[in-house]
Amino acid sequence: MLKTKQVNHFAAVVDDVQSGPFSELQNRLDEIQKNGMTALTMRSILFNKMLDLHNVPDDHFLRDESASSRLDDPSLLIEKLNDLGFYRKQAGAIH
Repeated sequence: MLKTKQVNHFAAVVDDVQSGPFSELQNRLDEIQKNGMTALTMRSILFNKMLDLHNVPDDHFLRDESASSRLDDPSLLIEKLNDLGFYRKQAGAIH
């Protein structure tokens, strides 16, 4: 019976009290992919977002580099950004 059942969706497994936001994010990412965006495009967007968070100007040479294959562990990229004098924007005070 399993051979005839098509399984093309696996729900995200999150062992967290606040798994709702993660499930919501997973659903949104699934919808984005269904609409044609590839994982490589998402990687590039996340890479550029990280550069935005570190105040890297739009015309900087890092913007022309391809996205790191290790976005899951961005410590090397963050170290490189810090060495070049770029630091993450400080979040505003939350009261």
